[in-house]
Amino acid sequence: MEDGPVDLTGIDRVEFLLTTSAGEEPRPMARVASGGELARIALALKTVLSRAETRPTLIFDEIDAGVGGRTGPVVGEKLWAVAGAVHQVLCVTHLPQVAAFADCHY
Repeated sequence: MEDGPVDLTGIDRVEFLLTTSAGEEPRPMARVASGGELARIALALKTVLSRAETRPTLIFDEIDAGVGGRTGPVVGEKLWAVAGAVHQVLCVTHLPQVAAFADCHY
């Protein structure tokens, strides 16, 4: 953590460290994660955080960016699970594998 001036947001700086393969040293996520990996990490975080989310509608704009066709169904399943009986999920996607999990298409 770097020392710096205190501003309205405080003094803390947070950096996520990530390993994408077993046995690797953790490195800054911003430097090592691909677009697909970042999309999957964002989806994982939103999946966990949605359990505490009180807003009825969640919007995902190309959460599947950089994700290949084989991973698309997994992303679709996760989005469907996030919706559950509590949330309405609006999702912009270009993958038919993700869109297949929707109740409605626009």
